[in-house]
Amino acid sequence: MLESCGATMDDIVKMVVYMRDVNDFDKMNQVYRECFTRGREPARVTVQVPSPMKEFDIEIEVIAVLPS
Repeated sequence: MLESCGATMDDIVKMVVYMRDVNDFDKMNQVYRECFTRGREPARVTVQVPSPMKEFDIEIEVIAVLPS
């Protein structure tokens, strides 16, 4: 979706991570660190919530600022 708007992962400025089980935080955080340039990670909020869809354990909402 980012690419279709001309943006990249480096353009993400904020993330909200909704997790079914925050005991999986370390696993999610490992992937998070692989996806972003160190020192340029977006602001992040992580919360534990029940998922209305059983097939999803995590949902991620992002805000990106498009390059001018």
